[in-house]
Amino acid sequence: MKPGNTLVLLLLLVFTLSCSAGNSDIETVKQLMNEYFPGQKKLNNQTEQEYKWGDFNGDGIKDILVLFRPEFNPVETDRFKVSKPWVYPWSKSSKKLYKSIAIFNGSKSGWNSDAANVFVLLDTVGVLETPSFKLILSKTTDKDYTSHSQMLPVKVKGDLVIIPTEAGIDTYIYWDRNEYKLYEPEEMP
Repeated sequence: MKPGNTLVLLLLLVFTLSCSAGNSDIETVKQLMNEYFPGQKKLNNQTEQEYKWGDFNGDGIKDILVLFRPEFNPVETDRFKVSKPWVYPWSKSSKKLYKSIAIFNGSKSGWNSDAANVFVLLDTVGVLETPSFKLILSKTTDKDYTSHSQMLPVKVKGDLVIIPTEAGIDTYIYWDRNEYKLYEPEEMP
């Protein structure tokens, strides 16, 4: 084979593999959402902004965070934990479900093993529906990670989820040994 043809074939192979790698991420998200949220219709046109990869629990294994709108109230099991971190004494919680977050903790044995857990942070007040909402990560390798993690009430070793508010104060979702918690700093005048 001529060197020029070999180069063209090699470039085509690299291009094909890079395209399929992105598709496998989307397919993994769709597969997990279909398994844990059957009938969920929002993932047909999944975009990069609707899910993020990271090591959210700090165990060195890749996890997936998905922003989605639940179509039913999920039922908690041993591997499927549900919390409502945005319910406050003064807020009006409704039965309506707004955009929420699902975090799939990966395991060495794969996504479908008994060691993999799913954590759902349900929003029943609409916090994640605000115009200022954007899903931001602070990875342990980022320059600003230390400044973000030092504000939290516990020492963390996983990537942080940062949720800006309309008031301009960032709130955080972090792993606290066996569950994900929400941290909202006091507003400073």
